[in-house]
Amino acid sequence: MATKFNQAPEGFEKWVKAQQELTKEIAHRNHLDRNIEAIGEILFGSNNGVKVLKTIRQVGQPLVDDWDCLMALVGIYKQHCGSLSRYGIKHMRAFANMCNAGVGKDQMAQASTNACT
Repeated sequence: MATKFNQAPEGFEKWVKAQQELTKEIAHRNHLDRNIEAIGEILFGSNNGVKVLKTIRQVGQPLVDDWDCLMALVGIYKQHCGSLSRYGIKHMRAFANMCNAGVGKDQMAQASTNACT
């Protein structure tokens, strides 16, 4: 997105449009990151939330133990918080870690509701 802004053709209107698109995209990404972080804090506490969400499993272990759980939690997030977008795919590990920690659908729905409203 920054490349698009920097390569915007000359002309004030086109430059302004490129700047607005960049600002909108950055705001969306920041909002999405804050939502995921807030969900982690709600589920695991303010001291452990980010730590749990960013945990990397040992080599040889799958990303998630229960793929149905992963798909369900992502669906619940989308329902309460909106689309993840291409950028949001980077948070799949966080959703997987929620499943691996035993977060259920009801917990996720409540945390998503609280974080995203």
